[in-house]
Amino acid sequence: VVLHPDKHKEPERKAAAESRFRDVQRAYEILTDRERRAVYDYFGEEGLKSSWTVSLRGRTPSEMQAEFERESRRRQAADAESLVKSRGDFTATIDATALFASSDKLAKRRRAMGVATFSDRLGLVGCTQLVGRHGFETQVTNSTAVNFSGQMVSRNGLGNGNLVGTVKTHWSPRLFTELTATLLRPQIITGKGQYTLDQNTFFTWQSTLQTLSVPPSFNVTYGQRLSTTSTLTGFTSVKSGTYSIGPWGRVVSPATLLRREPATVSVGITKQVGDGKGWTCQTSISIMDQSISLDWGTKVLGGIKVRTGFNLGTASGFGAFTNAERRLTENVRLGLGLTCGRGVSLRVKVNRLGQKIVLPILISPDFAPDLILLFTLIPAVSMTALHHLVLKPRKRKRVSDKLANLRKENMEMIRERRRAALEAREVLRDQAIKRASQEISKRGLVIIEAYYGKKEDFPPPRQGSTSELLNVWEVERQEAHFVNETCWDVKIPLQSLVTSSQLVVPGGRSKSNILGFHDPVIGERKHLLIRYLFRGLPHEALLEDSAPLAAPLRGELRWTIRFNSVPNLTPPPSSFLPLTDHQL
Repeated sequence: VVLHPDKHKEPERKAAAESRFRDVQRAYEILTDRERRAVYDYFGEEGLKSSWTVSLRGRTPSEMQAEFERESRRRQAADAESLVKSRGDFTATIDATALFASSDKLAKRRRAMGVATFSDRLGLVGCTQLVGRHGFETQVTNSTAVNFSGQMVSRNGLGNGNLVGTVKTHWSPRLFTELTATLLRPQIITGKGQYTLDQNTFFTWQSTLQTLSVPPSFNVTYGQRLSTTSTLTGFTSVKSGTYSIGPWGRVVSPATLLRREPATVSVGITKQVGDGKGWTCQTSISIMDQSISLDWGTKVLGGIKVRTGFNLGTASGFGAFTNAERRLTENVRLGLGLTCGRGVSLRVKVNRLGQKIVLPILISPDFAPDLILLFTLIPAVSMTALHHLVLKPRKRKRVSDKLANLRKENMEMIRERRRAALEAREVLRDQAIKRASQEISKRGLVIIEAYYGKKEDFPPPRQGSTSELLNVWEVERQEAHFVNETCWDVKIPLQSLVTSSQLVVPGGRSKSNILGFHDPVIGERKHLLIRYLFRGLPHEALLEDSAPLAAPLRGELRWTIRFNSVPNLTPPPSSFLPLTDHQL
């Protein structure tokens, strides 16, 4: 009602009310129309702006969503044809032990006497294995994808290659399977999948057939969530290893390259709390080895994924590893890792747009504490220096430039929204002053200050007695406002929303969409600061942009009742009391 043009006599406010009233009328027409409301609920403003008709009479929401997706695919067809969705993986295993070997051991390899120079050591560094894979994946149906790739392996001067095809199928939200087969010799078939019984229980399996002369091996894992309040999960894994069924698998031709493995049972627990964060503890038992392993991962320096762990076994001995991965640019990631046990190996990985290069570098064939310390400190110091001296300043500059370009490109839109917010504030002024007067008369909820925008630029709280603080609404009649480019005065819009001494703003979306608000720092993080009086006592609330607001709080109501019921109780000081988002 307050937005109706007939409620305003001044020409400027009347024109502003007409503009806002048209927006409200359009919103009402959309929300009261069943088809258009369904389009808006599913696709927002973009769905309403479409030049084609997605909402036909009698169509269900699922049918409209399918039509919308088909139209989106048609509009992107030309771009999709020009994209190459391929994946490549290149691994080169390098033997660099000559660089760090002692002179005695190096002399045996050189078969020469004398002190080896750096050039001599560098000449002994070589590649012991090369593995290259490259392929592409295409979506056949909504639930099936096909991957086709080629791979080549070269080891100590001998090589081989193969073609590999994979079919991935999502049979249902619970069942996923993947079938992989090589097309050339050696012909290997692998099938794996996962089935989710419910939100707390799952099964995974994998079966591999290396040759027809041996039964396929299999690995089955059962997982059960152990806590309803966290992701703590227990799992049991059974690996068959190499076995025989009667005569099948008992005798294998010497020409068949077959790696025999023992049956293994593993039991463990894991807790993954986010991307790269979590831990896993596992124990494994087989005829040849009994071992326990532990690994833990976290994030440091604003995004470096670090994972470290160890393994201790009766036959495998002791082994430990540490890996770190960091995003260098938008599309490039760099990973460094160190593995030690019977030897020491450094692992370098570079990943860019699905193309991956991995360099496992053997540093020492024996356990060498000095090399472990050296190659742990150097990557750690390098990563830290790279983060603070290069990546962090570059990211800060990139974000700053991006925000500047975003504001420059949308300058007209920002000005229009600011003008619309000014008009809405003028339209709401009389109603806000009226409601503030009503709240003052009954000692209800009176907003003293409210700002929306960049938290660091919010002004300090007003000082003074209760009557001096309430005087802001007398000043408001003279149209005085706090002016700042990075935060917006929203005292009038919020006071106009106060009903029966209560203010409720739902969460889940940006508050810049509220009538009388606008986004003063587009692209940046925003907060809402509100300082108000309730029953004559000052309060303050600071909220994130999408957080809900409910004032007064229950604690404030209880304090008010207690204060009013005890005449000699001293009230709290007149300074504003900060409240956390959790208390809200």
